[in-house]
Amino acid sequence: MKKFYCLVLIVLAAFTACKKGELSAAGGEDNGCINRVKRDYSDSNKVELAAAITLLQKNNIPVNGLVIYRVILNDSISNNGPLNIYQHVIAYEESKGLPIFNSGIGYHFRNEVFATTIGRRYGTLSLNTTATAPLPQIRKIFIDAFKKDGYTIDNRVNESSCLNAEFGYYNLTPDTPDQPHFAKVWKVTFMNYDYPVAYIQDDNRKLLSYFNGLLTLNKTNKNKIPAQLAFL
Repeated sequence: MKKFYCLVLIVLAAFTACKKGELSAAGGEDNGCINRVKRDYSDSNKVELAAAITLLQKNNIPVNGLVIYRVILNDSISNNGPLNIYQHVIAYEESKGLPIFNSGIGYHFRNEVFATTIGRRYGTLSLNTTATAPLPQIRKIFIDAFKKDGYTIDNRVNESSCLNAEFGYYNLTPDTPDQPHFAKVWKVTFMNYDYPVAYIQDDNRKLLSYFNGLLTLNKTNKNKIPAQLAFL
């Protein structure tokens, strides 16, 4: 049976590359449906987003490379004294237009004056933006992990079960933030679902983590919950 491959690039907020066909074990590939996507994670409330950018700039905090995905502007706290209004701006970083998946930084203000920061910024990474792993290989790695997941209610999939694959960067040493080691990775989910989610290294096709969204204290759980979850 003939296999076919189609690549569609749409210069908008998202772009996709799709490949559909029959399942194949040859070459460690799965020729089912997989879409390459680039998503906009910025805060959907554009009024609050603009206010957050103004607040950061007012406090001399650079906004280049930041994608702000949560904003709280009126967190009122009074401890038997004057009323203080706190503001919180939560963001992740991009480098060269690609997300750093497990980055995250929170800027916290009191009465619009900078108070503290949680997390750290990495700036522009030295890695390039070129992906090398074919999407059918990425799909096979994800599907194999999914089929082994004993905590998934319905783990039946076929070639028409579509995946989303997003390309970006990942810090392989999140527990030592002062000594980061970044790699190019794929974040993979089923289309229209947040979980299960997997991170797969681009150069060696290594499955870095797989998480089905279920938290359990059962020590027999086969899932390996990442030491540091992604920003979403």
